[in-house]
Amino acid sequence: MKELVNRFIRSLIIFTIVLAACGGTFAYLTSGLITRFWPFLLLLFAGITLSLVTLLFSASEKKFSRFSNTFMIASMVKIFLLLVLIGGYAFKFKDDAIRFSITLFILYILYLGFEIFWLLKLQKLDEKS
Repeated sequence: MKELVNRFIRSLIIFTIVLAACGGTFAYLTSGLITRFWPFLLLLFAGITLSLVTLLFSASEKKFSRFSNTFMIASMVKIFLLLVLIGGYAFKFKDDAIRFSITLFILYILYLGFEIFWLLKLQKLDEKS
């Protein structure tokens, strides 16, 4: 399990670097279409994904019902916190609220796909053992 967590962390770092390169290129080529806070959102999602998947890896060592409960609760908390973040940002920076929300949504979808990929990998490992 420790090796799988290390592989996950390496993959997360590489994934985040690739997204940073793509985001930087997109921001340079199309100034004004992406929020100026996109690097912070990138780090936020990398941190959330690292925390969530590490928590789920440890929960998977126990019963499957514990894993399912942990996954559902963690996903609900993540969505709620992101909605609070969007609301707070929209209240503070009204002129950038739409770009921020769209950027956050795109990063949410990308990191959710990455998270699901690794959770499926974890499930396959559990089925083999």
